[in-house]
Formats: sequence, C-alpha cells, structure tokens
Amino acid sequence: MRRVTAALATAGLLVVAAPAVAPAQAAEACGLGQTCQGDLAGTLGSSPYTIQMPSRFNGTVLVWSHGYRFSGPIPAALAGPSALNLSSNPAYQQISVPSFASAFGSDVAYQATNVAETAPSPQIAQALLAQGFALAGAGYARQGWAAAEGVEAGANLIGYVKGGGIAGVKNVRVWGASLGGLISQTLFEKSPKVIQSAMPMCGVVAGPEQAFGTAMTVLFTWKSLVAPTLKVANYTPGAVGYAEALKDLGTVFQTLGAVGAGQVSVSPVGYPIAQANLLGGLMGGLPTVSSVYDGQTVNPAFASLGTAAALAGGYQPASAGASTAAAMLQNVGTAAALGILGRYDLEMRLRQIASIPPTETANFNDNVNVSYAELLSPEQRGEFGDTLNSTTVMPNALNAMLAALDASRGNPAVRFPANPKAVAALNLLPHPVGAYSGPEVLVSTTYDPAVPAGNTGWLSDRLKASFAKGKGKAPYKVATYYTVPPADGWTQFDPGAKGPNAAASIAALGGSGVGHCVFTGPQILGAVSTWSKVTNATTPKKMSAAVRSYWAVPGVNSDGQWEPDALKRPGGLPVPRPIAKPTVAVR
Repeated sequence: MRRVTAALATAGLLVVAAPAVAPAQAAEACGLGQTCQGDLAGTLGSSPYTIQMPSRFNGTVLVWSHGYRFSGPIPAALAGPSALNLSSNPAYQQISVPSFASAFGSDVAYQATNVAETAPSPQIAQALLAQGFALAGAGYARQGWAAAEGVEAGANLIGYVKGGGIAGVKNVRVWGASLGGLISQTLFEKSPKVIQSAMPMCGVVAGPEQAFGTAMTVLFTWKSLVAPTLKVANYTPGAVGYAEALKDLGTVFQTLGAVGAGQVSVSPVGYPIAQANLLGGLMGGLPTVSSVYDGQTVNPAFASLGTAAALAGGYQPASAGASTAAAMLQNVGTAAALGILGRYDLEMRLRQIASIPPTETANFNDNVNVSYAELLSPEQRGEFGDTLNSTTVMPNALNAMLAALDASRGNPAVRFPANPKAVAALNLLPHPVGAYSGPEVLVSTTYDPAVPAGNTGWLSDRLKASFAKGKGKAPYKVATYYTVPPADGWTQFDPGAKGPNAAASIAALGGSGVGHCVFTGPQILGAVSTWSKVTNATTPKKMSAAVRSYWAVPGVNSDGQWEPDALKRPGGLPVPRPIAKPTVAVR
C-alpha cells in the first residue's frame, strides 16, 4: 500500500489539500448580472470555471459538479440518437478520427470537452438566478472516471469563490449529478465547515467498485451466454485496448438492436439472447422498466386477436414479463456503455497509478468465486421465472443458464481475478464513505439503468448510521427522495400496431422516474427549494415540514418509508473505506 500511495503521488493523481485563495489573489469579483469565466490551476491540471451572478444576490452560491463524460472519441455509429445520443450533447464536439472509417463506416466521432456547467440545464440556471442564487461550476482537467479531477476542481473553485471571486458570499452549497453526485458528496464530507449543505442527485455514491461490479455481472453473463468474443475486463494498454473496448460496445449494441428488430434470437453458443440478457440485468440489479416499456402493459392485440393469433402475427409484448424483457434490451445498452468504456478508462488510470505492467491484469472487480445463482433473488425467480423459461431453444432455460454461469466458479482462467495493486489504487481515489456532515437532500430516479437507485439508498443508510453514532447534532437533517413514473403505466400503442409507439410512450412517461438522471424541471427546482428548507431547519418540527414540502411536486414519491432494492453486491463487495491521507480540503 505504501508503494502504491507513493506511485499515486508521483503520478500527480493524488488530490492534495487545495491551497487557500487569498482575496488579493482572486480576480475582481464577478458583478451582479454578469457571467464570468476563467481557469484555475491545480495539481492535476487546469480546470475552466463559469460563474453566473443574479441581478440581486441572496448570499448563497450553488456549486455544480457535472456527470460522467467519456474520455476517448466515440464513433458516430455508437454516439447517435439510438445509442449514446452524444451528437446533440453540448459537452461533446464533433471531430474526425480517420481510423474509425474502416471499422465503423465513418471517420466522424464525438469527443468530450471540459466545458464547465453551472446547473443541470440552461433553463434551470435561469430559474435559479431569478431566485437570487449565484451559480458556479468547473470543468475537469481530464474526463472519464474523473473523481480526483472533479474534487480538485470543485475545491479550487470554492476557494476562489470564497477568496473574492464573488462578493458577499454567506453560504456555499454543493450539488451534482451522476459522477458529479459522488464528487459533491465527497467535497461535503471532507469540508463540512466550509460547505453548508449538499445535494447529490442520482449519484454513483457507492463508488466505482460497486458501479463496475454491476456492469461485470451483466457483461460476464453476456460473455458466457451471448457473445463469447467480449473481452469484458483487463483491456490491453493504450490504443489497442481502446479499440477492444469499442469493439465490445459495438457488439453489444448491434446484438441488442438485432434482437429488438427480430433479426436474431439465439446466440452463437445456443442460448436465447433475450432471456440471457434479462437474466444478466436482473442479477446486476438493473431496472425492469424503460422509457418505452413499463413492465405491465400488454399489446391490446392479444385481447382482440387471441394469444395464438397475436403471437403468430408478431405482436409484442405478450405479457408483463415480455415487457420487462424488452425494457432490459434498452437498459443493458446504457449499462454497457459505462461498464465497457468507463472500465477501459479506469483500468488505464490504475495502471498508471500503481505502475501495473502490461503483463499483469488491471482488473479491479474479482468475480472468480461469485455464485451468480445467488444473485437472482427468490422474488425475481417468482416474478420472471416464466419469462426466463419462455423459449423453445432449450427446456428449463433459466436453470441451464445459471448452471452455465456457475460452472466456471473458482476458475481464474475463465473468470476475472482482480489485481490487488489495482484494487489498492482504486481505494485511493476520492469517494464518499457516508459520513454525516450536515444538511443533505438525496434525489434519484427510481428506475436508473446506469446508477441504480440503491446507490442513494446505500448512502441514506450510511448517513443514518453515522448520525446515530453521534457524528452530528440533532435534528437529523437528511431527506431522501425518489422520483416515480405513472403508476398505471405509460406504454402506448397505435391501433393495430405490432409494437409500442416509442415517442408516444416517452411522452406519456413525462420524464419522471425512469432513465439516468432524468428529472422534470419542477422536480429539480422543487428539490432546490426543499434543499434550502432542510438546510435552514432548526427544529425537528421544521425539518418534518421541510421534508414534506417536496412531496407536493408531481412524480415525487411521498412515502418516506419506501426504499429501493438494495444494491447487488457480487462476492460481498466491501463497503467503501475512508481514502488514505492526504485528503481533500477546502479553505
């Protein structure tokens, strides 16, 4: 561990205490109604920042941390609206990569920039400015799993703001989405005396080992039952490894598309692809609904034509289980993008941090002794057993698939053993540990295919336990919420159609409760309002009123006792530990 820590510091990747920014060192304060931009130098590189000032300042600065951005160029074939939807993302720019032409049919690609964001959207920013908040956000010196760069950028920006970048600052609050949720939570845990409160949204707060453990479950299922050519983990260093990762993702996307279009149903190794995909998603803890398939609505053609005629005519879905299987085709694509391209990026970082040579694995998720049969809960067996077995490809398909997965248990030549050096380096990267630090609002979508809502449940439970140990003063000031979709479903069919109308289904869903960090405008603004009330509550009665205030927002779960399914923890993933010193500090 000492050697890995030294290597980390030598590589310039360890986030050290951010230096205080004295008022004399700060640029002239950003004036009322102005937008100010610049760059802040850090140990890990330069990070651009943007500050937006209201016309009348209420004294509170909201510091936003943006979510995950892919580190490498993404071919247009994988970046379009039907895949990652990067072509319309303002954080990405179109570039040319000549080497992509032969493999992906075009040299067009999309590369993430480090442009700063001050809020989830320009519309939300304008609404918050109208309320008197000052908004600030920083880009990261590097993309990918940029937890270290994001924490340093946030720390430096807060130091700059408090050092004179904004005049009249009374309070600083931090918030962020996805990876930005991890970053904002980490900042708050390390500097609660400087940061007044936090609001991590749909945050991957349980850390990278958990996040990529979920992806490992799904992708190992795919490698075993669907696509044996997948590499899954331990990508070759450098450009060769990135090509391997892109090939893996292309294989997954192409297969999912072919299954959805009815062009293929059986894998090269003889397993039913839709059922294998559903099994992998269930074992990984992915949602059972998507923006198009609600997991309950059956095509009306089955009532009018009869089951036999409707099936013969190709009408789908035939049942709630079939709806879930179709939903999982969408959800696995989202999970695979992070699980493949994100893993490549993180493995390359760990190789650099721990000086792992090409002859050694850089894998940090050990699945050698995982029992995949145990990851499928009895409740999931009962609810989806018929769907998992509804195939003519093989009898008793569910047990056959589980047996095939667990036949390799204990075999490091087939499974993916972790390198202890990679695991040690991973544990040195910034991450939350769930230490109660003061007022917080936690918000996530109930059905998130990239960051399961169990992340928020995990953090909520850890904060409660930390407070119970005397780590904070009463009243307990953490409020946890989950946005929900329409209870009566949202899948829509045109008369006589064989499948759902995707656009109409998404419109009926209304942007609530399903998808990665998908919230309505009122939900985000309502969360900020409740965040202020929670932060300012001084008694249990006022805290209770603050918690209830968000329940009136459409699409917000108002049952304070409800919690999402616990995170799947293959192989008993360890609880994230406090990162080794030196730690992040904001002054």
